[in-house]
Amino acid sequence: MARKTKAVSTLDELIPAYGDNKERLDVLDKICKEENKQIKELLGDKTNYEASGWKVTKSVQNRDKIDEELLCVKLSDFPEMYELGIIKVQEYVDMTALEDAMYKGQLNKKMLAVVEKCREHKEVVTLRISRVKEEE
Repeated sequence: MARKTKAVSTLDELIPAYGDNKERLDVLDKICKEENKQIKELLGDKTNYEASGWKVTKSVQNRDKIDEELLCVKLSDFPEMYELGIIKVQEYVDMTALEDAMYKGQLNKKMLAVVEKCREHKEVVTLRISRVKEEE
């Protein structure tokens, strides 16, 4: 019983402290994001700048991503892309059809066991905090 009382008293102290810190963090995060944006704009082509003992350095990275779906469509006009093994036919499970077959009882016990073995369970614990509105 003493452990429960200690946990409650600890929660009674910890939750308000966490809430206050989270509120301050959210405000500061918003301010920092805006200041970051302004600094980048004001730097222009400069890559670094010093002011009052602080130094900022700006770097630019160019990242490219290929739209694989579009590329596959465009390259499929060339038969040699298949011959060279560049375009492959990929098997996949139609999850809608699988769920439908399960619902209709079309899968035997062995099939259902395989499906169950492939199921990944992930527990996501989310903590949200909000200030309790004071009654007027």
